[in-house]
Amino acid sequence: MMLIKKPFLCIVVLLSICGLVNIRAQAEDPPLISEIVEISLNLVDGKTEIEIKTTSPFTYTIYKSDPYHLTVDLQGTVLGKFTDKIAIDRAGVLDITPVKDASTPDIARIDIALTVPADVEPIYEDNTLTLSFDNPESSDEPLAVMEEAAPQGEDLPEADNTPEETIPEKKYTGEKISIDFQDVDLTHVFRLIADISGYNIVVSPDVKGKFSMKLEDVPWDQALDIILRNYGLSKSIEANIIRIAPTAILAKEEEEIARVKESQEKSGNLVTKLYPINYADVKAMMQTIKDAKILTNRGFISVDERTTSIVIRDVDQKHQEYDKIISALDNPTPQVSINARIVEVTDNLTKELGIQWGALVKPTPQTQVGGGLLSGGLGDFTGKPLAVNLPAAVGAGSGGTLGIGYISANALRALDIQLSAAESTGEGKVISSPRIVTMDNQKAVIRQGKKIPYETISQDGTKTEFVDAALELIVVPHITPEGTILMKVEVKKNEADFSRTSNNVPTIDTNEVETLVLINDGDTLALGGIYKKNETQDNSAVPWLGDIPVLGWLFKKELNKNETTEILVFITPRIVK
Repeated sequence: MMLIKKPFLCIVVLLSICGLVNIRAQAEDPPLISEIVEISLNLVDGKTEIEIKTTSPFTYTIYKSDPYHLTVDLQGTVLGKFTDKIAIDRAGVLDITPVKDASTPDIARIDIALTVPADVEPIYEDNTLTLSFDNPESSDEPLAVMEEAAPQGEDLPEADNTPEETIPEKKYTGEKISIDFQDVDLTHVFRLIADISGYNIVVSPDVKGKFSMKLEDVPWDQALDIILRNYGLSKSIEANIIRIAPTAILAKEEEEIARVKESQEKSGNLVTKLYPINYADVKAMMQTIKDAKILTNRGFISVDERTTSIVIRDVDQKHQEYDKIISALDNPTPQVSINARIVEVTDNLTKELGIQWGALVKPTPQTQVGGGLLSGGLGDFTGKPLAVNLPAAVGAGSGGTLGIGYISANALRALDIQLSAAESTGEGKVISSPRIVTMDNQKAVIRQGKKIPYETISQDGTKTEFVDAALELIVVPHITPEGTILMKVEVKKNEADFSRTSNNVPTIDTNEVETLVLINDGDTLALGGIYKKNETQDNSAVPWLGDIPVLGWLFKKELNKNETTEILVFITPRIVK
């Protein structure tokens, strides 16, 4: 079931090839005024059926001004809520226009534009007029239901439990016009549209006939399409010139052009050219040309992988198209330089580095092979990248939380100075500062850590294997058309826990986070919340005296030190120019 927000109305009887035919059907004695309450359009057994329901009996008149234009007058009836024009372009109906005429307030008029001429059979029963005609499309489903009870501009409830469907509509952008003509020469109407649109309109001498139509607040390009459809005409556009001619004539011209083109392709000399491919994948380029379907029936294309070239043999005039396609696609892929800083700092220093945190991630414990925690569930970061001024007034968040923040390019130098100062005071240590260059949409991997050896015993003997305990950074950058960088970032921190082993293999505590961020060229993304805990126990005592109960504390010393440091990852992408 398709729901339409605007009034929808009906279709007409064609009883003669030309001229005006009136059909009158008299129901029971009608009351003074009837009102339209429902209009529906359904496809049943290859037929389009339009139903018009009213509050009381009525009389109707159906007539046509041309094969593509029908009008239904409901005497003693008002339109009610149905006042707006609807563009349909489906089921044989182009559009439907309710017309309100102040001179005849007791007549509800519906103008219907058809996509093809149709013979319409009217059936009147129980205050309902049904118009049935052969549908050029074949689908037995209800198309539209409109009821007066639904407020104008709101979706109507579904009928018959069929899914709601959207009617595709062509978008028109021309200046809106209102026209009201009766028996006017078609060429005069096209001249008016030319004056409004700014296009030059050339009308074929084969275009003849009188024009009768009333349109209000309709884009001029939509009005032109309606007129062309109504009179079996078509248009072709070249630059700022619109040429109008009967559809059959334009179709014949297009066929003639296609025949001439085909003849030229068949009779033209075959020319072989070699196209070196400098940057793109040569096989992918060949497939692109094949998919474009521009090779003639005599054309042939192949790849020479040794020279990374494409060989094309085709008629001479086709090589201009190949030159354009290859020149447009064979361009160097932009590159992104990624500078990373992996820093280990104290809690206090984290609050002084000038990072404004924009998102937080709470660890979600999950079962991992070998034990440990996996951080998951990245919170959304809303808003634009944050330009941060030092010193910072915002902390890095609570323990066990991974934060995401931004540092502007202007503040990056100050960050470097602070990190250098932190190393001299022992509050921080730069673990590594790797740099890597990768192409647009290609993965860059930075790994810092160690491999822990362990021995395994099997029937083949004893052998040494290794388990990774490393901080791994994976970045996939994409340069947007605006010059910003969209980065997919994945951080993994694996650390061995020798206090928990299985078959002499230490468990691996795992923290992972994956996010997608948009950042300006040269700004820095900060990732924090990866904590490292160091526990130190130091016991010393005077021999014998330290073992004396109670008094032994005077001769021994016990030091328990718990130190927590945070690992911060700073990622600075720059577009290589």
